[in-house]
Amino acid sequence: MPDLKEIHGIPDYGSIIELINAEWPAEFGDKTDMEKIADMNESHNTEKDCVKYLYENNVVIGFYRYSLWPRDARETDAAHTYDIAVLPSRQQQGFGMMLMTDMIESCRSQGLSRLLSRTFKNNTASIALHKKCGFHEHMTTEDSIVWEISLNG
Repeated sequence: MPDLKEIHGIPDYGSIIELINAEWPAEFGDKTDMEKIADMNESHNTEKDCVKYLYENNVVIGFYRYSLWPRDARETDAAHTYDIAVLPSRQQQGFGMMLMTDMIESCRSQGLSRLLSRTFKNNTASIALHKKCGFHEHMTTEDSIVWEISLNG
């Protein structure tokens, strides 16, 4: 049975580069794995981010990261997903739902009232996951859908 484990401090993004590449095959463009890891490290905020890895047989098969939102606010009742990914070989097995459900519960346990999330319009699996988890469209941009779920009830 897979096990979720919270990661404290800055995660070792190098250890999950396969997940990072699976999550954003085109968004990083021609960047090397080292440049991608540097971007992930730079975007990480140890005070406001929560990261969990999904392990199976001591191998990371998925992860998520969310942050209090907006990040520059001193106080907030909202969070925003930054990352949620499952290894391609382990997709379509319920692990995305497991990660998203845990993220929602983690936000609730912090007393947050809403969770926002962004999906590229061409990511049909992510769109289906958000709908299945109860998110509704908050807004759209040229290339993305911003989702929202109320955590109060």
